[in-house]
Amino acid sequence: MFRLIGNVSKKVYYESENDSDLNKWRLDNFLNDSQADGHLVSQYDAPEAMVIVKVKANKSRREYLNDLLDQGKFEEYRRITMENYSRDIEVYGRGKDKPKLIKRRKMVEKLFRQGITNTAEIASRVHIARSTVNFDLRALRKTYPELKQKRARS
Repeated sequence: MFRLIGNVSKKVYYESENDSDLNKWRLDNFLNDSQADGHLVSQYDAPEAMVIVKVKANKSRREYLNDLLDQGKFEEYRRITMENYSRDIEVYGRGKDKPKLIKRRKMVEKLFRQGITNTAEIASRVHIARSTVNFDLRALRKTYPELKQKRARS
């Protein structure tokens, strides 16, 4: 985002997404062409001296991460929030060496992503206790924020 601002009055004359549109607007509004002695003379008549300023949106880290989630950029969210980006290490923690645990959590995640939000139904399909399903979903939500948007029902 760019702004054309008056140097003395600090008045914002125009805002634009890119500086080329802003410069085009400036030239269209403040450039006067006139015929003098058989050739074209251009005069720049602006009310005051102006400056083109790039505006940065100062957002906190939390707001930026929430914007990424709203836009559906989950991979970028994970890349920012997790320093060492390894799915099995982050999701499964100490259990990364236990294939049984990994298989169980992947099954719970798959069913939950399919739209089954009832923990009792997930537990019956995976053949585990409901408390285990809740524990697995809690661990998965830490890494996969898109699962936070769909909350499981008991």
